[in-house]
Amino acid sequence: MRIATAMIFQRGVSAMQTRQRELSHSELQLATGRRVVTPEDDPTATARGLDLDRRIATVEQHQRNIDRARERLDLEDTSLREVGNLLQRARELTVQAASDTLAPEDRTAIAHEIRQLRDEVLGLANTRDANGEFLFSGYKGDSRPFTAPSPYTYAGDSGQRRLRISHERTLADSDNGQAVFGGFSDPAGGTRNLIKMLDDLAEDLDAGTPAPPSSQPIQAYLSDLDAGLGRILDIRAQVGARINASDTQKKANEDFLVTMKTTRSEVRDLDYAEAVSRFQQQLTALQASQQSFAKIQDLSLFKFI
Repeated sequence: MRIATAMIFQRGVSAMQTRQRELSHSELQLATGRRVVTPEDDPTATARGLDLDRRIATVEQHQRNIDRARERLDLEDTSLREVGNLLQRARELTVQAASDTLAPEDRTAIAHEIRQLRDEVLGLANTRDANGEFLFSGYKGDSRPFTAPSPYTYAGDSGQRRLRISHERTLADSDNGQAVFGGFSDPAGGTRNLIKMLDDLAEDLDAGTPAPPSSQPIQAYLSDLDAGLGRILDIRAQVGARINASDTQKKANEDFLVTMKTTRSEVRDLDYAEAVSRFQQQLTALQASQQSFAKIQDLSLFKFI
C-alpha cells in the first residue's frame, strides 16, 4: 500500500490535535477542581450533581429562613419581656391607687406615670424588625399596628407569618398584635387592647372619687392587668418553643448539608493526584507527537532533490 506524504502529515497533525484536546481538558479539570466539566464527561454524574445542587440550594434557603425567623423571634421575646415589666409596674401603681387614704394629687401622679407606661407599651407594640417591617402587624408588615392617640385601634390583621424551615416544616416568626395586645373587655361591653386599657385607667384615676358612671372599678383593672401579664407569659413561652425548634431544625439542616455536599464532591469533584499524573502523561505524549511530526517532516523526498 502506498502512503502519500499528505496522509502522513495529516495523521501527525491529527495525533497532535487529539493530544492537545486531552491536555486542555485536563487543564480545565485542574483549574475548576471538577472531574465532570461538561455533560458528556459523565451524563449520570452530571444529572446527579444538578439534583444535588438544587437540593443544597433549597436547604440553604431554609437556613436563611431560620436565621430570619430567629432574628424576629428574639426581637419579639425581648419586646414582650419589656411589655411584661411595664404591665407589672402598672399593676403596682394600680394597687397603690386603690388605697382610700390616697390624696387626689397622688392619684394624678399615678395617672401621669401610667400614661408614660402606656406610651412605652405603644412603642413596643409598634416595634420594627431589622428590615423596617412592623413585628406585630400580621401579614401587613408595612402598616403601623397601633394608632395614636386614643383610641389606639389595631390597624394590622389577624395573620401569622410563617417561614419554611425544612421540606415539611414551617415556623411562625411572630404574633399579630390582636393576639398579643387585644381582646380585653371594657365597661361598655365591647373590647379594647392593653394600650387602651392603660389609657382608660389613667383617665379614671384622673377623674377622682367618686368616679363618673362610665369608669371601671380598680379591681376590674387589676383583673385585666393580671390577664394581660398571663397572656404575655403564655406567648413568650410559645416564642421560646419556636426558638428551640428553629435551633434544632438548623442543626438538622446543617448535618444534611454536610452529607449532600460530601456526596456531590464524590460525584463531581476531581481526584487531584490522579489528574496531575494524567496531565503529566498527556503532556509527555503531546511532546512526543510534536517531536515525531518534526522528524516525519524531514522524510519528504523533496528535501533530497
